Amino acid sequence: MDIQTIARNMFAGARASHDWDHTLRVLRLCEHIGPAERADMDVLRVAAVLHDIGRPHQDASRGSVCHAAHGSVMAEPIVATLVFSPGQKDNILHCIRTHRFRGRHVPETLEAKVLFDADKLDAIGAIGIARAFAYGGAKGRAIYDPASKPACQ
Repeated sequence: MDIQTIARNMFAGARASHDWDHTLRVLRLCEHIGPAERADMDVLRVAAVLHDIGRPHQDASRGSVCHAAHGSVMAEPIVATLVFSPGQKDNILHCIRTHRFRGRHVPETLEAKVLFDADKLDAIGAIGIARAFAYGGAKGRAIYDPASKPACQ
């Protein structure tokens, strides 16, 4: 079974804001940005495909599990089967572990930085707006509450 099939199967029942389609958009962005930055595309493609596999665990735990950290642990046995150098394997796991904006880990490799940026680029524009509404709806948040005061006054 190939890595895309393995990863796609991990998204059964995923929320629309972080589903398999999000992963494919991030992969395409990495494939666009990576060559221009001279990234190791073998590392970047695998990391992009696996970057959100821990997301269902974060959702099920209501946020107590960091999907990036947990996803890198979940990815270890998958990455171990690849015919890559030990450095490339470590880099894939680093990319997954550091892609989260609110995470404690900072992207240090070029590939991790490209994945981080590609993931954030999918959160802007029309798709980003749609993802924000999908996420808010899944969390039961109101689109607008006139009784709610702005946070910065």
